[in-house]
Amino acid sequence: MFTSTKQELLNPAQISQTLGINPNNIKRLTGEGYLEVKKQVSFKNGVMQLFNSTQVQALIPAIPRIKQAWERYDNYHQGGNKMAQARANRHQSYQDKVNRKEQFLNSLNELPQELHEILKVAYYLYYLNHYAKAGSSYLYDLKETVLRTLVKNYYQRTDWLKISFIEGTNKILLCPKCRAKANNQRLSYLEYLDKTGGCFKCTKEYKYYSLYEFTICWQDYRFCFHTPYSTAKRWFNKQALPPCKECPEREGAYAFGRAIYASEAKAVELIEVIDVLQNFLALFNIEPLIDT
Repeated sequence: MFTSTKQELLNPAQISQTLGINPNNIKRLTGEGYLEVKKQVSFKNGVMQLFNSTQVQALIPAIPRIKQAWERYDNYHQGGNKMAQARANRHQSYQDKVNRKEQFLNSLNELPQELHEILKVAYYLYYLNHYAKAGSSYLYDLKETVLRTLVKNYYQRTDWLKISFIEGTNKILLCPKCRAKANNQRLSYLEYLDKTGGCFKCTKEYKYYSLYEFTICWQDYRFCFHTPYSTAKRWFNKQALPPCKECPEREGAYAFGRAIYASEAKAVELIEVIDVLQNFLALFNIEPLIDT
């Protein structure tokens, strides 16, 4: 568990809320010298940066001026008309996403309490995944905790949670001798692997590219999440292993999902996402991972 002292250090979710920006803007503020990283907290899946709250608070009145400077910079380098159209499109997209968010959450009110809670969690987990894809990889710790909690409390006890195993190939790390052969033949390591398959001294990581697929589905609602085999394999006992999904074997490390759009980050803020998911975990007496 990690919590920061609100009077001293703020995490990206807190800064985004305080300054009315998205996490990518924090990177821009840091790069331009407006913010200084004071501490880094290591999670299993990444590092979360912390910033001095006094420095963040001092930026509040300057943010409108900084945003105008960003707009002028972007107009100059990418074209004023192009950027004006892009901003108009983002605003319309933001309005659409706010409306869809309200419609979705309102639609849950007619459902039984358990389904209401689970579908709400799935909705916010969907956005957490996009935030993680945008570079905040430490958020995968929270994703894993939510999925593990669903497995522990609902798997094989409900109709709305389905889990499947997607078979993937092993990862092969070439030994020094094979790397030398690849270099001598002017082949990349992947090309050499495709050609030879490596040798018995090469390291093989079993089922490295395999995944577990989590599907939360009820009537017209459907959400799908993926977690590496190495992460989730200990969540299941041998008598309750998920069935293998009938699909072509995964041959490599292609990714599921995408980074969050700016309009999405504005409509569904990171701090809101974290709050909802950690409130769900609190129902099972799991302490928060991130301070909000």
